[in-house]
Amino acid sequence: MPEVSCVVPTHGRDDLLTEAVASIAAQRSAPAELIVTDDLGSPVTRVLVERWAVDLPFPVRYVDASGTGWRSAGASRNAGAALATGDLMAFLDDDDVWEPEYLTSLIAALGAGTCDFAVGWTEADAGGGVYHIARMKAGLQVADVVARNPGFVGSNFVMTRDAFVRLGGFDPALTVANDKDLLVRALQHGLRYTVVPQVLVRNRIHTGPQLTDKTERRVRGIETYMAKHSPLLSGQDRRYFRAQISSIRRVTGQTRLARWRSTAALARDRATFNLVDAVKR
Repeated sequence: MPEVSCVVPTHGRDDLLTEAVASIAAQRSAPAELIVTDDLGSPVTRVLVERWAVDLPFPVRYVDASGTGWRSAGASRNAGAALATGDLMAFLDDDDVWEPEYLTSLIAALGAGTCDFAVGWTEADAGGGVYHIARMKAGLQVADVVARNPGFVGSNFVMTRDAFVRLGGFDPALTVANDKDLLVRALQHGLRYTVVPQVLVRNRIHTGPQLTDKTERRVRGIETYMAKHSPLLSGQDRRYFRAQISSIRRVTGQTRLARWRSTAALARDRATFNLVDAVKR
């Protein structure tokens, strides 16, 4: 059985972090180690993690990632990955939880040694609400994933450490879409993947700050991602991203006119999507 290093980036959400770590402790296949990377360097979080180091049956390490120079999930994940010793890398966001068979299922999918990473399916736990999360499929190419995320998130894949190192880890400059960016680069490098068609991760929708919040910081993150992958983007891809930005700025616009213009732009781009989808069908 290959050894798995689990890395959990956290950002001032100790209550959710506790549940995330509990889901790691409940795994049917125990990890070789747990590394919690805290981009706030919180003394309270440190004490919490040090307590787990005493109680849990595998090594637990706290990492103060506040000095990485970047305030992004990718930077926090990289800080933990740099210290990992396992053959495989698994990441879990502090507001997600794994089903007990998560590691067992994905490790088994990699068992033949023909793939570099395995991906499970994610489902939202929105307190009874409806929240769609795409489900990864086999055989995807770069053009299929560069715009719309096909269901690859920071919490639902296990990758060989060698492959992760070859990719250079996550891009710390991306405040959003750093998981999708990792997938794009993996496919560009010819890495092979397999999908476990089973819901193995629960994404918790909560009232605290999230990367999907409608903020100008998210707009800047989208624009940074677009600039990085500009040569790969089709006209339809660009409209998709413009629609995302418009959906944010119709809320964050500083004037009523700015919000109205963003709403009109969003309607225009969505109409284009519907027309293209109808032609494809």
